[in-house]
Amino acid sequence: MQLIPAKTIISKKKDSTWFGQDYNMNLYKGCCHGCIYCDSRSDCYQISDFDQVRAKEDAITILQQELRKKMKTGVIGTGAMSDPYNPFEAKYELTRKALNYIDH
Repeated sequence: MQLIPAKTIISKKKDSTWFGQDYNMNLYKGCCHGCIYCDSRSDCYQISDFDQVRAKEDAITILQQELRKKMKTGVIGTGAMSDPYNPFEAKYELTRKALNYIDH
């Protein structure tokens, strides 16, 4: 598992009518499942080595800072560009920690 620097964890969606989500939360980048129907694998996103999962460094700290600044509440979706429960989640527990923080 490689850690990569991150500036943001939560991004505002342009259109919340699809799936009813206002924000996307991506704690990981890439996915190791190799699903042929996955839109995130598309060349338009320009993610090199998509099959390699990388965790975003200081993800929970960045998430906490971002949530404190949000003025508008909304529904946060997970896994827009990665499976939030990939095999590495068992060790790193970023999704678990993020959901626990959001829940409080």
